[in-house]
Amino acid sequence: MEYREFNTDHAKPQHLDRWLRALVRLGKFCLLLLAVPVVIAVYKKPLAEQNAMRGKLASMQAQRDSLKAERDKLLRQVDWIKNDPNYLEIRARDHENMHKQGEYVIRFAE
Repeated sequence: MEYREFNTDHAKPQHLDRWLRALVRLGKFCLLLLAVPVVIAVYKKPLAEQNAMRGKLASMQAQRDSLKAERDKLLRQVDWIKNDPNYLEIRARDHENMHKQGEYVIRFAE
């Protein structure tokens, strides 16, 4: 005796498979929609911090340059004080408004 099985529900598994594939595709699309904002949020904050640090670095470099210029100016003045005896006299007359005894200083305002 030969036994044969007839499958009458042949259309249902294909229909179910099609729906499951569609649901899997929809799930992948939803995951992609969720992943993009997460990636943007992760990289946006460090980028803003990095830009803030760049601005701070630029201001600190400008401050460093101005302090270097002031230091160089003071070093030149110290060198002049040590090596040039006339510098002290010029400095006293011009900046400290001093004069020698018997001398009259006339200044014109600009």
